[in-house]
Amino acid sequence: PRSTLFPYTTLFRSGIHYVGITLQEIRQVVLAAFGYCLILILLSVAVARLAFSLGFAPQLETLLAFAPGGQGEMVILAIIAGANMPYVVTHHLLRMVIVIMGAPLVARFMKPESDAIINKR
Repeated sequence: PRSTLFPYTTLFRSGIHYVGITLQEIRQVVLAAFGYCLILILLSVAVARLAFSLGFAPQLETLLAFAPGGQGEMVILAIIAGANMPYVVTHHLLRMVIVIMGAPLVARFMKPESDAIINKR
């Protein structure tokens, strides 16, 4: 019946709405995403190595605690690897709090001058 095929036909048709995007735009976005991921991974490894060299925690825990990614995924990896799960969870929760509290402050300083002028009126 047609009703059972509806979810699949909708799934295959969803790409049709993005007809105006060029291959160059897709390439640019994908390369930017890979670059962003590479920067995050390198930064995480650098901070984890620093924390490990200062003796804050074992290497596995520091790597999982500072790794970019979701808290749930890192907790699962910590359980599987036998790492200190509270240490990993605490760092990920602290990172979320810092981002939530710090984002408005960073956004305030990163406003273009034209927005600042408009808001002063």
